[in-house]
Amino acid sequence: MKRILGTAALLALSTALPAGAADYGYDGMRTAYPTNWQLGEDNPLRFEAGLRYWYSLGEQSLSLGGSEQNINSASHSGEAFVRIDDAGTRSFLEANLGYAFATTGDYASDGIDGEFELPGARLGYIGADFGMMPFGDESFGVGAVVGYQYFNESPDTGRASFTTAQTAGDITYSDTTGDWSIGFDSEPNNFDIHAAKIGLVSRLDVADSFDITAEAAALPYAWVDGTLGAPDLAPAGFPANTFQSSPVSVAGYAYGASGKLMFGFHPTENLTLRFGGRASYLQGEYEATFNTASILPPQQLPPEADGSTPDPAYDAPLLTQQSYISTNNPFSFLRYGALFELTGRF
Repeated sequence: MKRILGTAALLALSTALPAGAADYGYDGMRTAYPTNWQLGEDNPLRFEAGLRYWYSLGEQSLSLGGSEQNINSASHSGEAFVRIDDAGTRSFLEANLGYAFATTGDYASDGIDGEFELPGARLGYIGADFGMMPFGDESFGVGAVVGYQYFNESPDTGRASFTTAQTAGDITYSDTTGDWSIGFDSEPNNFDIHAAKIGLVSRLDVADSFDITAEAAALPYAWVDGTLGAPDLAPAGFPANTFQSSPVSVAGYAYGASGKLMFGFHPTENLTLRFGGRASYLQGEYEATFNTASILPPQQLPPEADGSTPDPAYDAPLLTQQSYISTNNPFSFLRYGALFELTGRF
């Protein structure tokens, strides 16, 4: 009988121990980390990253002292971008980086007959936008966007030479023959544009398969500086032996507008194809500054004190610098074209 009671007690104890351990683990011990650590369905952030191709047409007008140069171009640009949407605050942050890998076109200048082929151009750009769309519902939003845009819009319309001689010591000459020479260099057009952006933005999602995004913005202020490398200022009425001695530096302000319209298709949950168009326009005025170098040729030394004729000998030539500034030079930049986008969403 005692043996039967002991066996029953052991069975009861073995049955109670797992239950007690389970209760202890639930109430008094930390459970293991979950194996599913990815972002949940209710995560408010959505990320997009992708590539774009922009086929754009450009029209630029550049002026200096009443003379004007008009450029027409077509550029093929590649672009990378990333975008973060926060559903909790209905806001987004987007950044992009692009560069034209091929450009063709032509240009014409006042006082020169005919049009000339554009050898190429530099077109590069960087931008960052922050926007909020507080109005609407889960499938539609409208709001405001602010941003910064940098462009390098530099059509190649040739190079004008300028002398590198800044002092008399930069002149190579012979004191026995009176011959002298100076060095020359050139620089291409180069325009850096820093623009502020503010405007309206909207987005419409249709049945989880399509989306439409639109943006209309003002560019209320832009700063433009760089080099106007094409003009040859030597024929502009300078005296003999006077040379342009620096590239033409420009600096000024501009204002304008920009816009974008894109239609998107989602073949899968994480892939989006979009197509549409983008355009921007700026106009303003810049000041242009440059220097000139005037060279006084060497003069033959006077006769000796005894009146005898000296061997051929010449004084060194002299060089003087003069700075010029040209104000109120209007300019404009227009670029527009088709935009194609391939995006991954996660």
